[in-house]
Amino acid sequence: YGLHLPLGLQGFFSLEEGLEAAKKAGKPVFVDVTGHGCVNCREMESRVWSDPVVLGMLKNDFVLVALYTDDKQKLPENEWVTDAASGKVYKDLGRVNSYIARTNWNVNAQPNYILLSPEGEVLVPVRGYDLSVEGFIDFLQSGIDAYNAN
Repeated sequence: YGLHLPLGLQGFFSLEEGLEAAKKAGKPVFVDVTGHGCVNCREMESRVWSDPVVLGMLKNDFVLVALYTDDKQKLPENEWVTDAASGKVYKDLGRVNSYIARTNWNVNAQPNYILLSPEGEVLVPVRGYDLSVEGFIDFLQSGIDAYNAN
């Protein structure tokens, strides 16, 4: 999709690819519901993700997926999504990602962070914008602990 993750992190830009990679790697998934125009997302990345402990956990303990909910890229027809309730067809990456976030995790804002098992099950409650580095480390660790408990 021509997208990138911050801070030299590597990951995926579709949930399906991330879940598949997590199954192969035997790791939980860190989903970043983000946007190009999201000021709070950039602040989280620069002030929280950049912490050496957080960055190490993101690099080593998770498969990362960034879902850009404001990306205007048109998708090929085989990647369009139809809203079951309204019948509306989503044809661009951002609208598809926004639909995924709303329907799977009931979030409609950025940033939101979701920790999933490789099967797509939510491991711990969703976390939003919060600049507490210690709180973010605890959030990540709770997802690792929940994943390892299974």
